[in-house]
Amino acid sequence: MRIDMGGHLPKEAVSWTASTSTLFMLPLYKPVIQYYKPSPLNDVCMNCDVLRQSLIAVLSKCPLVFARVTAQPDRSLVLEYSPENSNNPVLEFHNASVSYAELEARGFRLSDVRANELNMPAEDSMFSESFESPLLKFKVSFLSDGGIALYSTRHHVLFDGNALFSFVSNWARCTRMLAQNQAPIPSEMSLVQCLNKAGSPKPAEITVDTTQAQSGIVAAIKHAMGPNDMRSCVFSIAAAEIKRLKQQTMDSGLLRQGEWVSSNNVLTAFIAHHVIRANMDACVYERGPWVVYNSLDMRRLLGLPLRGIGSPLFTTNCLVPYDELMDAKHIFQVAYRVRKCVDRCTNSYLQDANDWIAASYKELAKDGIHEPWNHISFTMLDNNARNLGVSCMDKIPVYDADFGAGCPEMVRSLDNISNYIIALPSPQSDAYHLHVCLESLAMDALMADPGWNSLCSLMCDS
Repeated sequence: MRIDMGGHLPKEAVSWTASTSTLFMLPLYKPVIQYYKPSPLNDVCMNCDVLRQSLIAVLSKCPLVFARVTAQPDRSLVLEYSPENSNNPVLEFHNASVSYAELEARGFRLSDVRANELNMPAEDSMFSESFESPLLKFKVSFLSDGGIALYSTRHHVLFDGNALFSFVSNWARCTRMLAQNQAPIPSEMSLVQCLNKAGSPKPAEITVDTTQAQSGIVAAIKHAMGPNDMRSCVFSIAAAEIKRLKQQTMDSGLLRQGEWVSSNNVLTAFIAHHVIRANMDACVYERGPWVVYNSLDMRRLLGLPLRGIGSPLFTTNCLVPYDELMDAKHIFQVAYRVRKCVDRCTNSYLQDANDWIAASYKELAKDGIHEPWNHISFTMLDNNARNLGVSCMDKIPVYDADFGAGCPEMVRSLDNISNYIIALPSPQSDAYHLHVCLESLAMDALMADPGWNSLCSLMCDS
């Protein structure tokens, strides 16, 4: 069953427009899946009618998800709302033959999602050149033993990971409220507002290509490989191990008085050392320095709602010398480099970056480019170069979506971007689940690395 939610747009939102300059630099789809264990309450709290009605209620309070972003003749960017938009949110239901117990026994493998049709048909490309597809799609699969798999995919232009999990958590909260005859709570908006200043100098983290469409850009930055050369695995590393490495970094003598490093800085350094070395040992990339990226949620720095809908993301980057990557004793130095790189992204730097992006959009719009964000992206997406990206999501509500029968038991990211590692918290927040996608030879080298294996355990290999 497939339901187009567009007919449920509230009348007061049909003609509403809102100018914005949220960071439209990731024109791609990002899928995740949440698994709920079997429970008699699932039939009551997560049946088709309940989920449909609660999604209608939460969408009516969040018309942003019905938006289409357009460049206006005056070079402004506008979010336009209309129930006739072809990109309205979609909700699907599916009766699956696989059981929760089978999926759990196999470690919730990513390949099982496709094999059992728990996902939705992929777009023509993970990178989208237009908004003809829905910005937000859900698929609820009823598993054979009473478990549930909730698949979500969203366009990164308006939903980063924080926004998606916050939206699903709000949907779940709305479901519980409707069961008690209470009004739904609207989702907050985390849109970065432009101060209408002239564009500052271009940030080093951003690349622009106005000579070709997004498909051409993607083809240019995608590392050449065969159809079976990509491999995705999920590993677990105990939070206590990262805490230990963090303390060792603090005690290393590298930090000046008053300086500090975060657990995410240390986790990024650990991942960078082992994953980059695996890439070079397997001769997937030539030996040399690498650029290491961290995704950075700008909400706190710019005073935006911390659980709001939007995509206020930025990336930090630092160049790591070859010798630091190859010697494990330099992990502390890499962590310190990452920390200093993050420190550079002050609220004024991020606002200047946003102003530059907004000014660039307007200039591209003036030149007749209808969707200028398709020509601006983060350099971290170029995997022809020696780039490694790490996104730590341990501070966002990954496991908060309780529809009435309990929170999800497991969450998996279904991203398949090479050398872009996503770190999700474990359900008990006592470990990090590392979603690693590499070329097969590099993955073989990583799994043969004793330093990696001493701290990381394999959860599933797809």
